[in-house]
Parts: sequence; C-alpha cells; structure tokens
Amino acid sequence: MPRQSGPSHIDLTVTDVERSAKWWEEVMGFARVHEWQQDTFRGCTLVDASGFAVSVMSHDATGRDRFEESRVGLDHLAFRVRDRAELDEWVVHLDRLGVTHTGVMEAHMGDTIVMRDPDNIQLELFVISPKDMGQLLETDPHRKR
Repeated sequence: MPRQSGPSHIDLTVTDVERSAKWWEEVMGFARVHEWQQDTFRGCTLVDASGFAVSVMSHDATGRDRFEESRVGLDHLAFRVRDRAELDEWVVHLDRLGVTHTGVMEAHMGDTIVMRDPDNIQLELFVISPKDMGQLLETDPHRKR
C-alpha cells in the first residue's frame, strides 16, 4: 500500500471568512498566507508552525446555519499538544481571549480541551499518552516489524 506523510490541510466552510481567519490567527496562532476570490466562493489560507494549513471559505450558497457535528461530515478537528503542561498553557491563553472551552478533561486516549470556532466547529487540543501512542503504533499496518 502506498504511504502518505500525514495531514497537509483542511478546508472549512464558514459563514464569515474574515471573522474566522482572525479567530484562527488570534486563538490558534496560525499565520495568514493567502486570500482568494473565485466566481462563487472566497477564502483565506492560514498556516501554523508545523506547516499544517487551514483554509476558511465561504460559498455563494453557504447558509447561515451553525456547524453541527451530528450531521454527516466532520465531527471535530483535533490538534496534538506535547504534554499536560502545554494544555494548561492553552487554558490560560483561551481564558485570556475569552474563548469558551471545557478546561482539561481526561479522555479515553489522553487529556483534551474542547472548544468551538465562531461557526461552532468543534476543535480539540489533545495529548496522547506515550503508552497509547505505542499501542496505536503496534496496530499500524505500515509499521516495519
């Protein structure tokens, strides 16, 4: 089976491109790198220090509904955080910006903070424990034995 090298980017449909782009800059620390306008949609691409890109885009046909993860499609988007101490730093950062979040919760595979963007898209900051990562790698069909 051919391999892939990990995530590259995600495109999110939003109700207000500028509002969402500012949120990704201020809250998540992404840098705005490209804006575009086509006949029926416009968007903005932002990149974080790892090189992962998020594009926020709005189409002429985009409704005003808020995101709902119970519908078919995206449930949530999670970002890996190094350790619990870094999660605690995120709590302080989010609180300083007035972003509603769950605080650090113990989840089935590691500590997690859950929050939502301006369109209600669920985002997580997630620490996977070394033990759980080891178990995942053991079941990886691409891993050389």
